[in-house]
Amino acid sequence: MKNVTVTKLERVENEDLEFLSMGVIAFQLVKFSYNFYGSETVSILDTKIMKDGRQIIIDGDGFVPAGTEIQNAFKL
Repeated sequence: MKNVTVTKLERVENEDLEFLSMGVIAFQLVKFSYNFYGSETVSILDTKIMKDGRQIIIDGDGFVPAGTEIQNAFKL
């Protein structure tokens, strides 16, 4: 069985004017646990939260590419 579990971790509110001007209001770590037929892999990825509510992965890994919107891709 294939399974992906997504857990939102630490969130930090953005205070940097340059990022605020780009619409980034916060950053958050997100933990992805991948279970493929009993073999488990865990990744912790950085995301940015935009003022319009989108949460976007900054740098991806081999399973989730950079630029993926979490709420749309994983229905959180």
